[in-house]
Amino acid sequence: MKKLTILFAILILAATHSDALAFLRFGLKAGANFANLAVDGTSTDYSIKPGMIAGAMAEIPISPTGTLAVRTELLYVQKGAEYTLQNEDGTLNTDEIVLAPFLVFRLPIPQVTPFLQAGPEFGFNTLAKEDYAGEKDNIGPHWKNNNFGINLGAGVMIPALGSDLTLDFRYNLGLTDMSEGRGNIKTKTNGIQLLLGYNFLRI
Repeated sequence: MKKLTILFAILILAATHSDALAFLRFGLKAGANFANLAVDGTSTDYSIKPGMIAGAMAEIPISPTGTLAVRTELLYVQKGAEYTLQNEDGTLNTDEIVLAPFLVFRLPIPQVTPFLQAGPEFGFNTLAKEDYAGEKDNIGPHWKNNNFGINLGAGVMIPALGSDLTLDFRYNLGLTDMSEGRGNIKTKTNGIQLLLGYNFLRI
């Protein structure tokens, strides 16, 4: 009987909390992108290049309780990779402005609200440069302007400062071959991203 009472109390709290999720939200995000490249057709080994990610977001609930929502993010993302070739270190910097819509599913748990998220990403290249052996080159002619990928992740939302703080973790998988005019070489972006956000407006 005691267990049933506790379960009933938790369900009531969750139902009450779910009403608090049904808001329009506008916020800012920033964090780290641990970027890399998947390259076929070359023996060069590529490794993670830490970079910055920052931008804005807007979210619209699509269920009465707010447990389902659509969030759209506009972000500046530093992508690319580091590599070693002939005992010389090199870096590829391939930054993008990305538009990333997400379908978000929240568990209606009080105080700390976990969520899952997934969606496509549309990237627009702003920088394509290589730094190798002290020489800097523009690789723009060999790098496509537009990228497409998918994002999969999870996170938590915490009430704070009269609104919400969010911490989310995601994996970004590029699906576009970004190489241009490089024979059989195929290059796709990817990255592990960790972001902290604040919803400065909740309506």
